[in-house]
Amino acid sequence: MASRDSRIRDLQSHGSASGKRPCIDRWSDLDIVLTTREPAAVAENFAHQVSDRFSPVFATSRSGNYARYTLRLVLSDLRRLDITAVDPVDRQAPTGPIHAADDSPNAMADLVNDFRFDAVLAAVKAAREDILISAHLTLQLARHVLVAAMLLRDREAGTSHHRFGGTCWDAWAGRLASAPTPYDRVGVTAAIRYYVNALEEVLTEWDAERRSDNGPLLTLLDAVGEQPVAHQMR
Repeated sequence: MASRDSRIRDLQSHGSASGKRPCIDRWSDLDIVLTTREPAAVAENFAHQVSDRFSPVFATSRSGNYARYTLRLVLSDLRRLDITAVDPVDRQAPTGPIHAADDSPNAMADLVNDFRFDAVLAAVKAAREDILISAHLTLQLARHVLVAAMLLRDREAGTSHHRFGGTCWDAWAGRLASAPTPYDRVGVTAAIRYYVNALEEVLTEWDAERRSDNGPLLTLLDAVGEQPVAHQMR
């Protein structure tokens, strides 16, 4: 794929897939670095090719600037690919972050994407017994649900400025209190499922016709649940 794009000067793998003795397991992603004078545009185009050729994208994460741009993909078949595109030549390229255009109609779609990406990463970290990070990411899912409820309140009120509470949307804070505690692997997967259901309830309020496909995430949670429990440090 890279060889067919004249803008890509080089492609190298790094991370667990590189070296003479790759340390890949079933939870590994594939990290690649593209060398190009157009990091953001090339990375985005490469990601589209991956989606078209292999599997639709389930969730993404973007970061970087005009000299170095990273696009992390979770495909619907649960393969994960981190694409980092770098421009080693243009030292005058702006180093500030690339900001997406403010497109408020897509706010809920962006939130769902971020929720999915964090949930997948939390599950993978739990599978590897990294409870510290998986708990952190799982608790972030509660924040996503609350932000979704805030978007609903804004739409209902016609404004994002609220001097007082006391609306029906405040109840969401209390409802999330019954979520499982994500402080071991079982708790993490249970909490992720809880927050998935909570978000779906909010999304139904947002658009009664909306249908989400959480199949890839639920399949991943099943796989994590079947993983033998590693010896715990004491």
